[in-house]
Amino acid sequence: MGLSFILIENLEIDLYIAHKLIKMTMGDDALIETFTSAEDALDHIAATKIKKADRTIILLDLMMPRLNGADFISLFEALPEQITDHYQIVIVTSSMNKAELDRLGKKKNVENVIAKPLTQEKFKAVLEQIQIDINGK
Repeated sequence: MGLSFILIENLEIDLYIAHKLIKMTMGDDALIETFTSAEDALDHIAATKIKKADRTIILLDLMMPRLNGADFISLFEALPEQITDHYQIVIVTSSMNKAELDRLGKKKNVENVIAKPLTQEKFKAVLEQIQIDINGK
């Protein structure tokens, strides 16, 4: 099984932190793609050839310019299931809108909602929840 990560975050510092946390947790050979634009990430996902065993974790910021995280999720859900079934979304946000977070947390591909700042402990807890072996076994 190929495991990879997509980071969607408009703030470079948050991208850097998430990238570092993934490398610290999963090792230096972790496959990570970063996007500061949700539109670019969605285009990339739609155009990527998926292997049957591939699995990608998307760390998605909610509050972004142009296309926000909630709109990204709506457009993502409109993609064919053969694509969306290979992705799991983890929302990483500073939003305090409990109703919106609860609504988004119930979406099919949304695995969890994490409050910023992202920490290694929070990241590991999410990986364990979605049954990702941190040691790659």
